[in-house]
Amino acid sequence: MSEKKVAVKLPLDQMGFLSQCAGLELKVADLYHYFEELFAEDVLFSLLWHKTASEEENHAQQFNLGVRLKGIGMESINTNISQAIVYLQNAERYLEKSIGSHPSKEEALTLAIKLEEQLAAFHMSSIVIFEDPELEKMFDAMMKSDEGHISMLRDYLNKLNGCKGEVS
Repeated sequence: MSEKKVAVKLPLDQMGFLSQCAGLELKVADLYHYFEELFAEDVLFSLLWHKTASEEENHAQQFNLGVRLKGIGMESINTNISQAIVYLQNAERYLEKSIGSHPSKEEALTLAIKLEEQLAAFHMSSIVIFEDPELEKMFDAMMKSDEGHISMLRDYLNKLNGCKGEVS
């Protein structure tokens, strides 16, 4: 008689944490959509924010997929949830203050780079320990499509700062 393998599931508190991460990703996307509209007169710069916002929405969808799977195939969360929740709440308050501000292009890029560096530790493939290797491969593949995210923002900032010294 063969043994039936029991599916591993995340506990409810860890599922709630995944939901909070999804919510934060959506708030970051909202900020980037705000920048997209704020800088609409510069089409390339506006498109950069649109692309970046879409990537954040993709991150939120990954977390939501984990929630819809009810944690099946996921062994645990690889972070101190209490500390992470405090961090996420602080980041949300910071984002709420940022939306509605009128930063320069340089300030918007600098803010986004700092946010991206801090939030990189909270991506689905970074915080979940998977029991199911196929599920892990799927989330890793989704995240690989976002590689270069921070460098893209840095490159634009460097290009913008390089143009400041030039006379047109």
